[in-house]
Amino acid sequence: MKNIKWLRKIGLGGITAVVIIAGAAAFSAFEAHIVNVTARIENALSVSEGPLEFGTVFPQEYLTRDIQVELSDSFQGENRVDDVEYVIKQKPKVKGGWVCGETRQVAGDVPLEGCDSNMNPFPGDPYSSLDIEGFEGPAWEYCEDNLPLNSPYGAYNPLDEYWRYCYLPLANYLSKHETTEDGSETDNDKSVEAFHESYFWEDVSILNPGFIAVGRLAKSAQDIADNWTIDLKVPCFVNHCAQEADDEGNDLDDDTPGFHVPEEFRLPSEVEHLVFGTDLWIEVTGISLTEIGCEEQIDLMLVLDRSGSIDAGELTTLKNAANAFATALAPTGVGVHVGQSSFSSTGTLDLHLTGTEADVHTAINALTSGGLTNLFEGLDLANAELNNGHEHERPAVKDIIVVITDGNPNQPTNEATAKAAAAAEADAARLAGVEIFVVGVGGDVDATFLQTDIADNAAHYFAATDFDDLQAILVGLTVCPE
Repeated sequence: MKNIKWLRKIGLGGITAVVIIAGAAAFSAFEAHIVNVTARIENALSVSEGPLEFGTVFPQEYLTRDIQVELSDSFQGENRVDDVEYVIKQKPKVKGGWVCGETRQVAGDVPLEGCDSNMNPFPGDPYSSLDIEGFEGPAWEYCEDNLPLNSPYGAYNPLDEYWRYCYLPLANYLSKHETTEDGSETDNDKSVEAFHESYFWEDVSILNPGFIAVGRLAKSAQDIADNWTIDLKVPCFVNHCAQEADDEGNDLDDDTPGFHVPEEFRLPSEVEHLVFGTDLWIEVTGISLTEIGCEEQIDLMLVLDRSGSIDAGELTTLKNAANAFATALAPTGVGVHVGQSSFSSTGTLDLHLTGTEADVHTAINALTSGGLTNLFEGLDLANAELNNGHEHERPAVKDIIVVITDGNPNQPTNEATAKAAAAAEADAARLAGVEIFVVGVGGDVDATFLQTDIADNAAHYFAATDFDDLQAILVGLTVCPE
């Protein structure tokens, strides 16, 4: 029988009654728990804003303007993300002005006779609401979905209702060229030349992906900003084109450079004096995430540089960073296993894969620096540990190598031989299913070699300015983006 104790206070009026039951679990029939969920949403890209104004232009002029696209400060400061892929699309530009309710005409474009009172403001913001006969919604959708199929070439009708709300497209005459260096990835952007079809529709990538400029920025490649030059090649009017180039586009006079305007891009005389316009939409299409921290079980080998280029203070900083990494990984018998190899003139296996965190710290703290740089042996020992059936190596668990180095391989034999041997060992590890991350520290490393020949890809390579940057990068690898 349950032990029940009663404490009774009985009374009337101002006297209370209390009952206490001991020895039996009692649960509230009504309770609530609150889990606080927050997120700060930031843009991945920062774009130099402001209109690109070309002003009044003349046939067969060539003009340029620049826009800057760069990784936002927030993105650069977030260690779990590395690169952004984006596209530059062209879409119809919405006009602004006043719409006459009776005639649906727009001020400044056609006369507003008979429209003295019912005038509605129509802003040029593409997201502004447009309410006209047969359409209600964002203005840019109207301009995108209702482009006359035969305009503006050959059959331009100034009274066509479309042109009252949307500019004649300028996109066909714009080229987009990325002009900056792309870090260790050299050329990772795709330009678009002028005199191309507009294609404003959402499935433009299906219709013709060649008309979309493509950009990529990557912290690991030290490529954080793109400068795009937007070139305008002004078309000429039918039967009024200067003979600066032949029909194949070749200059007729080397002293008077010009460009050829294909016949299908020459303008009818009816559009002279009108304003052309296009909106460039810069859209993010992909962001890479590092995902070591998303795996509940991994076998991970640290491959640590302990060559003579690392002084005592830097070695201490390296140890602190590696220890913080090990703590964040939280090795356990059934979860993450961590091992370690290191290298100078030769490589050593410092620790078999283990689920005991204290053993990992002991191996890290035992490092001493000196000698040359034999990355090949460090990789070879790590790869062998991950694939030799050791008691803590689990065949069904993902294998990962994390390399940290501040220099270029120069053993065995010489730098060329050493690089080739290290690259071949990295390829062998990948062939065996090992995923390889690399952190290059300082300015003496060959970042291109480490990124393209050792790391799996650009997203698996991280550039640390010095050893002080190392801990943030390593700990960032353990954060799962989900």
